[in-house]
Amino acid sequence: MNNDRLRSLLEQYFNDAINDADREELFSYLNNNPDDVSGVVDEEMLNLEGAPGFDNARAQKVLADIKADPRFKDDAIIPVPVIGKSNVVKLYAGWVKIAAAVLIFASVGFYFVRRQKMGAVKNEIAANNTAKIVPGSNKAILTLATGKSIVLDSAANGALASNGKCKVNKVGDGKLVYDVLPNATHAGVNAVLYNTLTIPPGGQYQVVLPDGTQVWLNSSSSLSYPTEFTGNSRTVKLTGEAYFEVAKNKDKPFYVEMNNVQVKVLGTHFNISAYADDNDLTTTLLEGSVQISKNGSLALLKPGQQAVIGGNANTIAVSKAHINEAMAWKNGYFMFNDDNIVDIMKKVSRWYDADIEYQGNFANQRFGGTFTRSKSITDLLKNLEQISNVHFKITGRRITVMQ
Repeated sequence: MNNDRLRSLLEQYFNDAINDADREELFSYLNNNPDDVSGVVDEEMLNLEGAPGFDNARAQKVLADIKADPRFKDDAIIPVPVIGKSNVVKLYAGWVKIAAAVLIFASVGFYFVRRQKMGAVKNEIAANNTAKIVPGSNKAILTLATGKSIVLDSAANGALASNGKCKVNKVGDGKLVYDVLPNATHAGVNAVLYNTLTIPPGGQYQVVLPDGTQVWLNSSSSLSYPTEFTGNSRTVKLTGEAYFEVAKNKDKPFYVEMNNVQVKVLGTHFNISAYADDNDLTTTLLEGSVQISKNGSLALLKPGQQAVIGGNANTIAVSKAHINEAMAWKNGYFMFNDDNIVDIMKKVSRWYDADIEYQGNFANQRFGGTFTRSKSITDLLKNLEQISNVHFKITGRRITVMQ
């Protein structure tokens, strides 16, 4: 058996994808040529830089698979310590030698068996041990009108501040509520005060505004709003992305302002994506009606429609909406629909708080798929590699996208 065939069988074996005939071929070959395992391990370890530990569950699966083979005896399986790069792989004779060799593969990691298939993910996994990149969570910073900032993810539940005619309460992990103070009109509180809720990269948060409007904010976003909606309208300012469920009040239309664009509503459910580094500003309507305006251009949306405005254009393009795609982030998913890798990695960067760099031209590569936002960065990148010709590595908190 040549080395390529041996590597292929070993890769299938570690991925639990080997059939009975190939497993028999592999075991029979190793039984007669146990030194080949040592040779392959030594060869691969010469290229190894910071291999990760093999997943414990997978290691146990490999060990159980070996022990289930009738040519093994339980008392023949010996524990093998993790072997460093500078050590020589030293094995024992017979099937004990094979068992030890396989366990050594487990100790040096998934790096080898996935190297050809997964490309540069090996570096990403290794780097992840020293610079942990984790999925986003409920975190935000509330900046009061006084300039005081409150880090919400570390603040205790309960009243955070009395702000104008409202009391600001953290009511749970990831939710902020403004409650109107019934006696505030008798307390000499007349000025309209503005608060800003800022979501850092790797964060998300929900706020209930003084009028009862509910807003969910995605990572790398911010919302500026008054602590009391006075006059004949309700106006907030958004950067980034948010989903709104606006409290109905026919006498006070609700406005969302961002990037010279204004969305006017009475009571409705809609999503706005208005990141500064995106080419387009997109409003997706789920319920009710909204009016979109920019520099004199107007469009009225019906449920199930979306409006797209190019960053340097005034034209408003209205089309059928991809509701599931627009709402994926709020529902805990990434959903890609023929997206290019640059747009995909923007979303990854915001949610995992990572920097992205590119090596190569990816203009013509587009992908689709649905992934949970709770996935580890390792799992997500592996899944993206499996559906594309793109490879990844991590250096610190930087993800490099390669061909």
